[in-house]
Amino acid sequence: MSEPNRKYRSKTQRNAEEFNFRLVERDLEILRWINALHYLSITQIKRLVFPENSSKQSTQRRMKYLFHHGFVKRVFPLVQFDKSAASSCAYCLDKKGAELLEANGIEPYSFVKSGEVKHMFLQHALELSEFMIILHLALKDNLILEVKRFVCDFEVKSRFDNDAGMARFKLWSEHRHTASKKSFIVYPDIMIILQGKGDFAGVERLFFVEIDRGTESLTSVIRDKVVGYHLYREQNVFKKFGKFKNFRVLIQTNSAKRMDNMRKALTNIEGSDLVWITQDSKITPETILTSTIWLDDQFEQRSILRSS
Repeated sequence: MSEPNRKYRSKTQRNAEEFNFRLVERDLEILRWINALHYLSITQIKRLVFPENSSKQSTQRRMKYLFHHGFVKRVFPLVQFDKSAASSCAYCLDKKGAELLEANGIEPYSFVKSGEVKHMFLQHALELSEFMIILHLALKDNLILEVKRFVCDFEVKSRFDNDAGMARFKLWSEHRHTASKKSFIVYPDIMIILQGKGDFAGVERLFFVEIDRGTESLTSVIRDKVVGYHLYREQNVFKKFGKFKNFRVLIQTNSAKRMDNMRKALTNIEGSDLVWITQDSKITPETILTSTIWLDDQFEQRSILRSS
């Protein structure tokens, strides 16, 4: 039974006076992760920052304080497709959080000015974050490998160069095919550089990640993406990230059927040898690097750490 005098407010309405708290080191760590990945859910924040045996409520409580004091923003999908998603939200950096990071010597990539985004956009963004969280957890106690660098699709070359359009994004580039004269776009969701440690120091591998939600045409959009990567290799554009001989394109899709159809659609397409594909349900911290979950252009199962 509801309390008769209880005040109900919008989930985006703040009241800092009602929620007093002081910043601790964990709060800065939360803001660092949100800055790095742009959008995170409560569950994702808990896995990244809070102890494994802590409750979800403790994460919710901390995020409530950060929200009401203006460090983070709650983001809701504009359209909800089912009842289970009705109360779901993600968190992104707000102006006060960006200022705190800057004061601690961390460049804030951006903060979201609106509290609502399209449902499909938010789902895609959270899946991108999930991929990086799984990779982080897979490498957390790894003695021979670490992430040297990663860049997400939202990162810009300059926060102030708005006139550059899409070219202002770090990962966006356009390439013309010498035979067809057609232009192809390379704009991965994530760029990752893995680096060896100890006896493997100096060994580096470059990966581009595409998060596919099954909405794009296999015969036009996906094929064009792969041809774009072929030109990216042919024109040595990828070497701006380091002295790499080659790179790998990892595509995560949403079903085994989609994975198989995508692999078939890319047969004999320029750049198909660069691409390995898997389905999202197969990717876990235990499998992402060492298990043969990736399907190559010869329809063979491969693992990242045992690749040639």
